[in-house]
Amino acid sequence: MKLKGINIFEQHVEKFVLAAAVLGVAGIAAWQFLSVPMVKVGSKTLAPSEVDDELERKAKALQAKLGEDFKGDGVVRIPNDAVATVSDGFRASLSAGTSPVQALVVTSPNFNGLLVAGNASASDVWYYVPKVAALQIRAVQETADALTKESAEEAKKASAVLAARPDFATIDGPRDVVWTTPVARIDLKALRDELARSNAEAAPPQRQIPGVWYQETPYVVDMVFERRERTEGGWSAPKVVPVFAARTEELAFRAKLEGATADLRDEVFSLLGSDENQKEILQPTFYETVNSAFVSPTVLADAGQAGGAPVPGTDAGATRRRMQMQTQLQQKQRRAESLRLEVEKLGGLWDEAAEKRAEEDRKRDEKERKDAEKGGGKTGGGAGGGGPGGGPGGSMSGKNNAQSDNAERDAKRQAAERKSKSAVLRRIYAEIADLEKELGLASTVPTANSKAVKAPSLASMDELLVWGHDLEVKPGQTYQYRCVARVYNPFFGKGNQLVKEQEATGLPAAFTIDSAASEWSSPITVSPDVRYFVTRAIVGDGPMGTGSAQVEVYKLLGGQWRRAELSVHSGERIGRPDDRGGAMVDFGTEYFLVDVIEDLDPDRSGGSSRERRLGMAVIAPMSGQGAEIRIPAMDLDNVDRLRLKEQADAAKGAPAAASADNAASPKGGGPGAPKGPGAG
Repeated sequence: MKLKGINIFEQHVEKFVLAAAVLGVAGIAAWQFLSVPMVKVGSKTLAPSEVDDELERKAKALQAKLGEDFKGDGVVRIPNDAVATVSDGFRASLSAGTSPVQALVVTSPNFNGLLVAGNASASDVWYYVPKVAALQIRAVQETADALTKESAEEAKKASAVLAARPDFATIDGPRDVVWTTPVARIDLKALRDELARSNAEAAPPQRQIPGVWYQETPYVVDMVFERRERTEGGWSAPKVVPVFAARTEELAFRAKLEGATADLRDEVFSLLGSDENQKEILQPTFYETVNSAFVSPTVLADAGQAGGAPVPGTDAGATRRRMQMQTQLQQKQRRAESLRLEVEKLGGLWDEAAEKRAEEDRKRDEKERKDAEKGGGKTGGGAGGGGPGGGPGGSMSGKNNAQSDNAERDAKRQAAERKSKSAVLRRIYAEIADLEKELGLASTVPTANSKAVKAPSLASMDELLVWGHDLEVKPGQTYQYRCVARVYNPFFGKGNQLVKEQEATGLPAAFTIDSAASEWSSPITVSPDVRYFVTRAIVGDGPMGTGSAQVEVYKLLGGQWRRAELSVHSGERIGRPDDRGGAMVDFGTEYFLVDVIEDLDPDRSGGSSRERRLGMAVIAPMSGQGAEIRIPAMDLDNVDRLRLKEQADAAKGAPAAASADNAASPKGGGPGAPKGPGAG
């Protein structure tokens, strides 16, 4: 083979490469054997032969530093005071927090965070805790009347004390009662402001409570009145007065507050969102009575009689009759508004003609539907695709028919309820119209072209009179009252949205925030069923010249105060049977006139003459123990006498037919009259 054109290098290139590789390997091997390797010891670079010397030198230096602590036994002893212990710091670290912030960021859905201004986390917010101010006790009223048989039964259920009384053991008719009504003033504006308050100056700052937590409304869940009785040693321990009111069961929140749940909160929001229901808590309607003698404290206040005493120089009986009618009007208006809302929910006021037309239209539509179904069955070859008997189609048809029947029954039940309540509402409207006409007031009853005139809403009021009723009082005993308002607690059930310090106070567990207790009221002595007052006494008068006295005697009978005026001579019993009112009434008392002595006070006896000297009556009980002196001038101005005279005059002027009707049936008219808030 000829290698024409190929030079010598190209012919032997592989040999040249191999020779170069061999020379490279030989050079590296020679360099490893000929050079001395170096070792890094600390900061020095040493040859292998120098390493041992360096290590020995360092060992001797360390031995010199150890000094006495090195005993040659291989144990190094370190002084205790030369090393700082870390155990204390370690224990402190175990108990310390592991996060740089007080609370971790909420990672679960928390809509409350949207309510906090400044985009702060809700879990870091301190809220202002409102304080409900004490109410102002204003007066204590006394009223006498007779509970209807049904009302007496209801009152007996409300009070074990009342149930234990002999006259309530068996109730076969009306029961004469005297009860008290403590009255207080609540500042609604201050309460609303307190719930909406914040405190930026506090440390840490306290934010306003989110409005949705309490619907931006101060719900007063309960008004608690306490009573104490005068004893020989002073005053008894306070006792809570039961709720004596014609109130529906759903508004009886007091018994539900213990162990309250979120369901009760929903009930409060739903029911007390109505002004009529909230007023029933604040101004409870008393039970049905025979004579409707109760006068609303708001009516008394408007008439300038906040304490229940009549204004001098007026026809007390006529004035009180008017106030009784005004009270009835208020109660009927409240009942009408509550009933109107119920009727609207059921579909509106029942119109017989319109409902008859609607029923005819419904029946026609129903007939057409059934005819259409029958026609569809003939052409469709059966009631469904389930084979003989209709199969599943027949089953579904039966289910639909059952549902249709249930819906029809519900519709009929609702229609009956709507019809009944509409009839009651129309009757109440008629009674309201009669009262307004008798009082000379403009009509508030709605017509075809107008709506009912509504009372001012609680949200627009700055203050309100509130009261309770007490049927447990005893005749002749003296009492004082105070009250506490229990307001829904906006923090209830909000523990997971509070900082742990506020949650730890138990704030989210309490259903209400209670006001401070009010001051005690002025004492009131409950009238016994027979009372007397000396209105005039003459020294030396009478057949024997032993003196005489003019006496007014008041007796509670049939729920009304009856009055008799009589002249009594020394040695005679005060009171006797009297039939001048059309019926025989025994006005006898257990007291008699002992003597009449001259009144030496010139301010009281200035009109005396030699023949007729004004005096003071010495009166003693039939037992002869505990005689007392009665001064006519003081008895004439006695607040209790003025109140009893006012009520007796009002009862005397009241229409006899009205009293008879009320005795036979509940207020509001006839059998089937509604019971509940504001009835009658």
